Amino acid sequence: MRTLLHPTANAPVVGAVCLFMSLMLTCCYSSGTRPASDSGVTDTDTDTGQKVDFSFIWIANSGENTLSKVDTQTAIEVARYRTCPDSHCDPSRTSVNLHGDAVVTNRNSNSVTKFAAWIDDCVDGNSNGTIETSTGPTDVLAWGEDECMLWHTELPLPGGARATAWDGKENPDTGLGGNVWIGTCGGDIPQVVYKLDGDNGAIVDQTDVDAGCCYGGAVDGNDGFWVWDESIGSNKIVRVDMSAVQVTEYISLQNGYGITADSQGRVWVGGGFFVSRYDPVDESLEVVEVLDADSLRGIAVGTEKCAGYVWAADTYGELYKIDQESMIVADTYEIGIHLVGVAVDHEGYVWAVDYDANAAYKFDPDTETYITVPVGQEPYTYSDMTGMQLKSVIIPE
Repeated sequence: MRTLLHPTANAPVVGAVCLFMSLMLTCCYSSGTRPASDSGVTDTDTDTGQKVDFSFIWIANSGENTLSKVDTQTAIEVARYRTCPDSHCDPSRTSVNLHGDAVVTNRNSNSVTKFAAWIDDCVDGNSNGTIETSTGPTDVLAWGEDECMLWHTELPLPGGARATAWDGKENPDTGLGGNVWIGTCGGDIPQVVYKLDGDNGAIVDQTDVDAGCCYGGAVDGNDGFWVWDESIGSNKIVRVDMSAVQVTEYISLQNGYGITADSQGRVWVGGGFFVSRYDPVDESLEVVEVLDADSLRGIAVGTEKCAGYVWAADTYGELYKIDQESMIVADTYEIGIHLVGVAVDHEGYVWAVDYDANAAYKFDPDTETYITVPVGQEPYTYSDMTGMQLKSVIIPE
C-alpha cells in the first residue's frame, strides 16, 4: 500500500509551541527528560545536578562541509560544526556512541572528526573558563575554534574514508573507551579497515579487505564490523572480527547500499530493488524484492513505536516499511524528493535525510505524518546517525 502524506507543521513552529508549553508544564517531552536549550549545550538538571537523557541526530552536510546536530525531541537544529580544516571535506557518514558523542567521516579529505554531545565533555582549549561552541545553524565557528570538537584524524592515503561505526565498547556514562571503525573506498584493491581509539583518534590497528569500496558499515553486537562492498560486479558484505582485526567472512549479495544490524545480530542491506537479511548464526540469506522501488539507499531497524519493522529509504522520496520477520512490505510513504539516509531515534520516530530539500523528515509511524527539519546544504548521511542501531545490538531489550 502506498500512502501519500501531507506534512504537519514544520520544525520551527513545533519547537516554538513546545518551548512555550515547557514553561508551563512538561507535556511536550518524554517523562524524565527536558528540552535542550537554544544553544544545544544545556545537559544538566539544575535541580539535581544529574545529566538528563537527550537524543540527537547528527547529519553530515556534504555540500557545505558541516555537521548538523538536531534535537530529536524538539526537531530543532541546535548546533552546526565544520568537519575538517579545508573546504573539500565532503562529510558523508556519522556514527553515535552509547554516550551520545558523534564522529563524522569526510570522504574527500579522508579524515574522521569527533564531537562531544555533552557540554561537560567539551574542552576549554583557551582556558578562559567558557566553552566556545556553536549555538545553532547560523553560528558556525571557524575550524579549530569550536571546543566541542574533540579530535580530528587524517587517514593514510590512498582511498577515502567511508564505512563508519563505533563498536559500543565505551562507557555509556562517561564516553571513555571504545573504538571507531573506518573502511576506505577508492584507489587500488585491497581496501583498508582502520581501528581508531575513540578517546584520541589514534590509529590502533588496521587490516586489508578484498574489496573495491567499503561503502557502509555497521557492528553486529557479536564483535563483528560489517562493511558493504560497492565495487562493480562484487556485491558482497564483509565481516571483520574486531578482536582479531581480520576478515572472517565474505557473503555475496544481489545488490546493496545501506547496511545495518538488528538485535539478533542479523545484517540488513538495502540497495537497488532489494532488501537482504543475512543471519550469521545459520548462514541463511533472505531477500525481498521491492517491486516499486527505484533505488533503495539507507536502511534502519525499528524500535519503540516503530518496532517490528525495518525502514528503507528510496532515492526518489519513498519510505518503505518492511516486516522484520516476514520481510513483507507493509506500507510505502511518499515523503521527500531525494532521500538518502534513514534512522530511528530513541522514541521510535523515523528520520529520513533529503539531499535535494536540504532537510530531514521526522516521521511518526502512529499518525503517519511528518515534519520537515531544515539542515545544511546537500545532507547525505545514511549511517547510524542517532546511535540507536548501536544501542540495539549492544544493549538488546
